[in-house]
Amino acid sequence: MLVRIRTSTPAPLGESRGLPLVDPQARQIRYLRLSLTDRCNYRCTYCMPEEGVPHHPRGEVLSLEEMVRLVAAFAAMGVERVRLTGGEPTVRRGLTELVAALASLRTSSGARLEVVMTTNGELLEELAGPLARSGLAGLTVSLDSLDAARFSTITRRGELARVLAGIEAAQAAGLPLKLNTVAIRGFNDDELGAIAAFAWARGVTPRFIEVMPMAGGRLYVPGALLPAAEIRAAVAAGAGAALVADTGEGVRGLGPATYWRASAGRWAGHRVGVIAAMTENFCGSCNRLRVSASGQLHACLARDEAGDLRAALRSDDPQALERAVRAVVGSKRDGHLFGVDGSGGPRKAMVSIGG
Repeated sequence: MLVRIRTSTPAPLGESRGLPLVDPQARQIRYLRLSLTDRCNYRCTYCMPEEGVPHHPRGEVLSLEEMVRLVAAFAAMGVERVRLTGGEPTVRRGLTELVAALASLRTSSGARLEVVMTTNGELLEELAGPLARSGLAGLTVSLDSLDAARFSTITRRGELARVLAGIEAAQAAGLPLKLNTVAIRGFNDDELGAIAAFAWARGVTPRFIEVMPMAGGRLYVPGALLPAAEIRAAVAAGAGAALVADTGEGVRGLGPATYWRASAGRWAGHRVGVIAAMTENFCGSCNRLRVSASGQLHACLARDEAGDLRAALRSDDPQALERAVRAVVGSKRDGHLFGVDGSGGPRKAMVSIGG
């Protein structure tokens, strides 16, 4: 069903319009992660408690029109990329219309805003074509195992075949694609090479993520952390591909991953990313902010404090939104407090903020 998004000319920002968002550590904010919903059709073990999480009432969730206004304001303040997350973004009604509206926005430099999305892939087979036609610039699909039974175990309800079909549909639609795998010792550490080879054979970039102690550490299993160095070793051994650091100019891009290349053999030249918040943290180069589905602005995934953008959006003050954003940016910390023992994490679950 077509959903119409009623957009209006964004209210003018204040005197600082056009000035970039720069935090106290001189890090410029160029990347926004926007959660479209706190609901998900999976219950991944590292992301959400088995019983689920309380959902915000509908009136507390930002409307699609509010999301467009919000992203337009961020684009005017120097944000170049917005990543749509969840929960699971594909369960949000009006997704393709929202993508089209966001993809039409311009950044402060005049360039077109880059709109990308992360999904579990369950509904992607039906949505890939419409999303591509709406202007989506790239897609990241979560894939934690190539074994159907394991996949079902970690997602608690997902079907691997549907996700694989979604990946094929995304490629057929011409969407640039990455795969995200949370690397877990004793669960899928013996598959990392196979997952990398699966991605490389399809011209896709695999990325492996260290587990993090979200939800106050309740979902963190002692001993499950597979450090970045071991992830790289497992990929190299499993895929038969020696890895060397990819240090080309701009290779890091806007996101948190560091990239490596296979240096020889069948997969020579293929890239793999590692997101190592725990053992090789990247706080010093953090250029991101996160907005929850209820409009709470988080300066850091690993901390709970947030600014209320929903109230600013719904106020009569045309400059309230920019003030609220700049206040949060001005309070952005040096780094997180994640501990390898599972301590130091925020109370919020990953599903509530979209990673």
